Amino acid sequence: MRNREISLTPGAEPQETLGVARAALERHGYQWVPQTDSSAEAHECEDEKGEIRSRLFTGKLRMSLAVQDGRLVMEAVSNGLGLAAATGAPAATVRIRNKLNHCADLVGSALTQAGLAR
Repeated sequence: MRNREISLTPGAEPQETLGVARAALERHGYQWVPQTDSSAEAHECEDEKGEIRSRLFTGKLRMSLAVQDGRLVMEAVSNGLGLAAATGAPAATVRIRNKLNHCADLVGSALTQAGLAR
């Protein structure tokens, strides 16, 4: 599983949804990178300063988030080896999938508390 979807309540605005997701992920050490009004990326930081030093081999989760058709879609962009997720070694892929699932749970809980998710 490379992505997770969270069903949003009717009328949930993309910017408000992404704002809640951003706050939840930044509290857990992720760096937020805005893309458009309805999408962003979040990168798991490598150190306490919130910096990502290497793009080639990080072992860290990089994910995209997009509000589409009443859903927040969270998709892993990395597999822990800096390669496309479909080509990764099984252990690295499992670690990234687990991290993605954990992040989706965090964001889903925050969105539910804010009244933006069902």
